[in-house]
Amino acid sequence: MEILLKNGFIITENGIEKKDILISNEKIKEISKNIANCNNTLDCTGKYIIPGGVDVHTHFNIDVGIKSIDDFYSGGIAALFGGTTTIIDHPGFGPDKCPLDYQINRYLIDSKNCPVDFSFHGVLQWIPENIEEQLFNLKNKGITSFKLYTTYTYSLNDQEILKIFSIAKKLNLTIAIHAENHGMIEYLKEQFKKENKTTPIYHALSRPNISEAETVSRLIQLAKLIQYDKLYFVHISSKESLEILEKERNNGTKFFVETCPQYLFLDETKYLENDGELFILSPPLRSSKSCEAVLSSIKNKVIDVLATDHCSFSKENKKIGKINFLNCPNGIPGVQERIPLMFSLFLKGTISAKEFLETCCTNPSKIFGLYPKKGTISVGSDADIVIINPIPSKLEIKSNSNYSCFSNIENLVTIEKVFLRGNELLNNNEIKFDLTIGKFIKRE
Repeated sequence: MEILLKNGFIITENGIEKKDILISNEKIKEISKNIANCNNTLDCTGKYIIPGGVDVHTHFNIDVGIKSIDDFYSGGIAALFGGTTTIIDHPGFGPDKCPLDYQINRYLIDSKNCPVDFSFHGVLQWIPENIEEQLFNLKNKGITSFKLYTTYTYSLNDQEILKIFSIAKKLNLTIAIHAENHGMIEYLKEQFKKENKTTPIYHALSRPNISEAETVSRLIQLAKLIQYDKLYFVHISSKESLEILEKERNNGTKFFVETCPQYLFLDETKYLENDGELFILSPPLRSSKSCEAVLSSIKNKVIDVLATDHCSFSKENKKIGKINFLNCPNGIPGVQERIPLMFSLFLKGTISAKEFLETCCTNPSKIFGLYPKKGTISVGSDADIVIINPIPSKLEIKSNSNYSCFSNIENLVTIEKVFLRGNELLNNNEIKFDLTIGKFIKRE
């Protein structure tokens, strides 16, 4: 079946163009002016057409001692209503000393009812003797990126990270890293616990800007030692980190930088509010100066990707954080809010159409081996298409968390229609499918 989208404002790498799009056999068949009407023609006059959003940092169905409240179905529905058609999920840690494919195999089962297309990052929690073989085998299965941590239970030390960088360079893999200084954080948490300072604001104070910036700086030097250039920093949040990254990038150092809406729109004063526990996540919310630095870093291309780190829990799960942040599960929802928030910034003139497209669609696709299949409106690409009506709307929360940290931020858009590979999945807030059609996408 063919579908013709007429008279819309298409956002592409070339800018904003008023053209028609012909969809056929799940692909974009033609883009040009005045394509002749077909039997299934949709008039998009006055509306914007963007590629389906690509969110490369979600945590669906993760177990951190408390299981997150969004599985791949509810999380995928939230993504769909927010104009995101492809996610790459970060699995949580598996059992101690488990093989690298343990979590991937489990998540392939968990994700069978995902309504959007999906892939996974591997998780590196220890270094077995045959780590290179395990990485190679997963690469052949389409898993081409892996995450490691410098904090939490399975943090890796510098020597282990250097070994991973060396193998990743050889195999052409992307290594994503949660960059915080474990020693600093644990020291401060212990001090605050002794002093009975455990309300939400102390969560932020226990993970200061320097704990991120120090680790960012150190990791860059480790990567330089190996001459590894596919290091990917997840959820960068602080002004100090961004200053280091800008200086290094200006000097020609190659790496990738991700941030999230929370570090652009929200600041640490949220922890002083009555429901401050709902905003507990890691890294924590920062000062308004860091929020300003995040925006500047989007505009000067230090930040490549705007993902979400969607990791949702119920208000009941989070309420312990009101009196003790140490026992509060870390994470907030955001996969539904990302595209409307960022597109609203474009409509306000705060960011350009190109900056929106690159950070939310194109760059994540290119960095993680999805492009040009995903993240672009181009002939031959998957017909993952979102039609946006530039009229304000109120967020109707689809995440099982049943709350949004962004509910007080102006939303200037309505996600009107969403197509996944040419299949209309959403029409004016109404789901249009009976069976989920999301597929696992092998990445290059």
